[in-house]
Amino acid sequence: MNTVKPVVNTLLTLMQSYRVTIRKAINANELGLNAMHVRCLHIIATTQRCSANDIVTQTQRDKAQIARLIKELITLNLIDKCASEEDKRSFILSFTAQGDVLFSKLLEAEKQVNTLMCKNLTPQQIKDFSSVAAMMSENLK
Repeated sequence: MNTVKPVVNTLLTLMQSYRVTIRKAINANELGLNAMHVRCLHIIATTQRCSANDIVTQTQRDKAQIARLIKELITLNLIDKCASEEDKRSFILSFTAQGDVLFSKLLEAEKQVNTLMCKNLTPQQIKDFSSVAAMMSENLK
């Protein structure tokens, strides 16, 4: 019998620990945010003139789920949407002032968690991990 722990178990444990730590850092439970909300915030922050379709494409989730997430983020006063000048059927998503504050807090929390995760690792180990994880991701496409 193979006693080596499957890679997927290690990844799931790491992902769960990461999510829990980040959620605590930004008080996600109190805000009602989950991992997909955070993912949407990242996409909005990094996509110029971000639309719901951009989020659908990048997350590979269905339009209805993304529409619900966007509605929740608007209700939480974290994002706004305004009609696109090029296509009035499309809306551009942007942060509210409250969303900007939360996203800055999220980035700081991610930076701190990254530092904590990489504690006691050499730069080469971090580079190797990143390379292996990228290759594994590519293998799954």
